[in-house]
Amino acid sequence: MDRVKTLRADGRRNRERIVAAAVELVGRDGAQASLEEIARRAGVGSATLHRHFPSRRALLEAVFSAGVEHLCARAAAQPGEDPGAALAT
Repeated sequence: MDRVKTLRADGRRNRERIVAAAVELVGRDGAQASLEEIARRAGVGSATLHRHFPSRRALLEAVFSAGVEHLCARAAAQPGEDPGAALAT
């Protein structure tokens, strides 16, 4: 079973806020973005960040997955457009 689906509503919100903050900061600072700053931006403690993402790699995988989901959503919003051109933009 997917761990995210089994989280309580507050846990899901915290996870979503952590990923959103990580997307922003990893985009700005790269893979070495400060985990403490990510937690601060998400409004959670570092223990909460580490409970959801026990390693930097786990957090980066979530950031990558969020990026792929975003690209897929953008592509779906552009029906009929050449996929290569859509990816380039």
